[in-house]
Amino acid sequence: MKFIELPQKLKQQVLPLYILKGDDEFVIASAIKHISNACGNEMSDFNKTYFDSENFSAQKVQEAIEMLPLGTDRKFVLIRSVSKLSEADKKILSASLSSIPPSTTVVIINSEAWKFLKIGEIVDCGKLGQDILEKYIRVELNKKNQKITPDALKALVEICSYDMTKISCELKKVSAYCEDEIGQNDVKALVEPDYEYQIFELSESLGNKNASKSLMLLSSFLQKKQPVQVLFSLIANHFRRIAHASFSSLSNSELANLLGVKEYAIVKAKEQAKSYSKAQLKNILEVLENVDNMVKSGKMSAENAIYYVVFKILYC
Repeated sequence: MKFIELPQKLKQQVLPLYILKGDDEFVIASAIKHISNACGNEMSDFNKTYFDSENFSAQKVQEAIEMLPLGTDRKFVLIRSVSKLSEADKKILSASLSSIPPSTTVVIINSEAWKFLKIGEIVDCGKLGQDILEKYIRVELNKKNQKITPDALKALVEICSYDMTKISCELKKVSAYCEDEIGQNDVKALVEPDYEYQIFELSESLGNKNASKSLMLLSSFLQKKQPVQVLFSLIANHFRRIAHASFSSLSNSELANLLGVKEYAIVKAKEQAKSYSKAQLKNILEVLENVDNMVKSGKMSAENAIYYVVFKILYC
């Protein structure tokens, strides 16, 4: 189930077990709030139980699930930040989560530890689509009688890489700075772009053969003193995604599932693929593979490798 489907589904039926998957903390928090509210706004603290890495035990979870609610029809149990489970834990949890009483709803924030579970309603709490994000921004600004231009709206979503957590934080900053209407220049001046967006910008400038902008962006990356190997990996993965988008006949959603990314990333990759011929992309992938081998064997430093790759792409 997609997160945007959750509120309507909860109106129809509150299920016993929800597994929240995704990397957007704002969306995860919103899903928890929706489910908790659906269990009853009158719920007291007696009917809410929270487990994390500090207080978790399988036995306590079992007891919380089986305990009857006080003064209401349903109790709410949340389990998060649990990264390791023993085989004994899994045995207890499998039994208790398979027989949750009608008076309890359990929400688990997914991690590798819960891979053994084959039950529960999975809620996708990953990055949301452009239309949903733009609607959220407009609603928040309307509360303050503020407006935002269409190009500023698009820029805010893209610079934040479609991440609702980052958008919600950056929107507060931009809104506080601007009095009435927020423009694109305001967004670009105030919002710090994340790595994903900067990689997109670098790829675009390379595709346009804009050497000065490409080197400026690369210099900006290196000044942040992030591990150079991480930057090289991000560039390599981005161009592999562009190549997949260019060569594949799969639909956007099929390709997104295959590569383990969101659909918007495939849309962007297909846009950028237009700047490169298939022969160029093939050459770029060969360069990336050769350079990666040289870095791993110690024949080239990671920083030199990045400059080498950038110049190879500019003049391929």
